[in-house]
Amino acid sequence: MNKIKSLFIGMFPMFAMGISGYGIYYLATSGLNFIWLGAVLITLPIMLFISRIMMFKNMARTTPHFPLITLTAIIGLALSIYGYAVSIFSPLGTAESNVFNNMSIVLACTGFILFILYNFWYSSLGREVNQALRIGKPLPQFEALDIRGKRINSTVFEGTPTIYLFFRGNWCPLCMAQIKEVATQYKKLSSLGAKVVLCAPQPEKNTQALADKFDVPFIFLTDVDNRAAQALGIEMKNGLPAGMKMLGYNKDTLHPTVIITDTTGSIIYSDLTNNYRIRPEPEDFIKVLSKHAQLA
Repeated sequence: MNKIKSLFIGMFPMFAMGISGYGIYYLATSGLNFIWLGAVLITLPIMLFISRIMMFKNMARTTPHFPLITLTAIIGLALSIYGYAVSIFSPLGTAESNVFNNMSIVLACTGFILFILYNFWYSSLGREVNQALRIGKPLPQFEALDIRGKRINSTVFEGTPTIYLFFRGNWCPLCMAQIKEVATQYKKLSSLGAKVVLCAPQPEKNTQALADKFDVPFIFLTDVDNRAAQALGIEMKNGLPAGMKMLGYNKDTLHPTVIITDTTGSIIYSDLTNNYRIRPEPEDFIKVLSKHAQLA
């Protein structure tokens, strides 16, 4: 299934861009056409959203199912169907215009179906219940490489409250935005005695490049061959979007995951999101650590 999702996310933005681009061009040059107006309403908003998060990397989370964008897409579909119905019963229609309208409504409906698939199917990670990462359980041991290429065992972090942020890689804009948020709250987290460990299955040079961007003492780890993700049960087989392998990433990635452990290495917080666009906020970590400090 993940292979299909990988191909889907590689194709969907290009398809949406093509429809919205042509629709805008057609409306600008040929006048109002309800089929193409609807097609633009279906595809342009989600295309603008994807473009924004890719370009600016400043959005760490969204609503689960884009209520406003979804409503706009439904209105767009209704307009396209209305425009097509009007064209069918128009006495002025020609064989050529009928063929064009048939193609137009197919593209509009296809754009709507693909948006719904992105919204409700692709965005869902389909995670199974992970008993090993339940609150109160000891964090399963894992190994990864630090930015000096030294192999680190997770047991070295015991003795200090630790926030583990397992992210998909530098290619993921929501992951990058999430890391930036945590960086802005580092002083508060540090004042509560917490370390922050970031771990991703990506080339070591990418981890080093990420470390160079932040002037905070995060611990940056590279998950070689997804071994840490496997140890924790958060691996996502064939989860890399199509085309990203050309940038040096492995086809297997992980489910975005945040875990907080106490000084004994036991889990006191676990966020196993089932929607890649839904991420916890740093304030949640501060609350957990503050409460734990009061109880200690």
